[in-house]
Amino acid sequence: LPLVPDRSLGPFGAFNPFSTWLMVVLISGLGFAGYVAIRLMGPRAGILLMGVFGGLASSTASTLAFSRRSREEPDLAEHYSLAVVAACTIMLPRVLVAIGFVNPDFAATLVEPFALMALPGVLFVAWVWWHRRPAPRVGDTPKLGNPLGLLTAIKFAALYAAIAFLVRIFREQGWTEGLLPLSFASGLTDLDAIALSLARDPTGSGSPSFLATQAVVLAGVANTLLKAGLASALGSRGLKQRSAIVLGLTAASGIAWLLVG
Repeated sequence: LPLVPDRSLGPFGAFNPFSTWLMVVLISGLGFAGYVAIRLMGPRAGILLMGVFGGLASSTASTLAFSRRSREEPDLAEHYSLAVVAACTIMLPRVLVAIGFVNPDFAATLVEPFALMALPGVLFVAWVWWHRRPAPRVGDTPKLGNPLGLLTAIKFAALYAAIAFLVRIFREQGWTEGLLPLSFASGLTDLDAIALSLARDPTGSGSPSFLATQAVVLAGVANTLLKAGLASALGSRGLKQRSAIVLGLTAASGIAWLLVG
């Protein structure tokens, strides 16, 4: 990171190599913490903790892994749905922490909508934990790529730089309303990139804006819908029903906040 030049480059000065790689280091560091926890705990960990730490490393990969495993062990569908919901729910505070490192004021505007979106998942986890404990042990850990892998870092850097460039173009041309569809499309791929891009300068002047907050919440809704779709397409019948309801309520909570706000 110290070797990367810290200056604005390209059209509209939209690309700053140092800022881009700083975002890579931040997200990779948070992901690596979850990855290390997964590797250290191994099969000793319960499904709930596996879902939580798997979500810190990669909520998408965790959703895929536990959904597929529920087909192999349909009797444990409720517990695997617990892991999926935990992974998708922990994603919200993880993103909030990452944004807080970049722009604490902007992160504060997201506390309310993210807390509302996390509520269905937290309630589901609490209900399953208290009514079905102890959770069974997992046979093997989900397959997660190393977040510090160079290829992973380059992919995120390219996605972040592309989104930051589009955000800058939209603002320079006065297409501010275009941030919402851009955020939704970006959220279907990755929530971190659009969230951190907007966190760097939510209005183009350094102060948080309601539109930027809406954009990140909408990206979170899109990302949640994507995970719900993956779980429904790849999971067992029991996992589909539970995950679709909880993640559907998570997305609906975000939409409700957007409409009321």
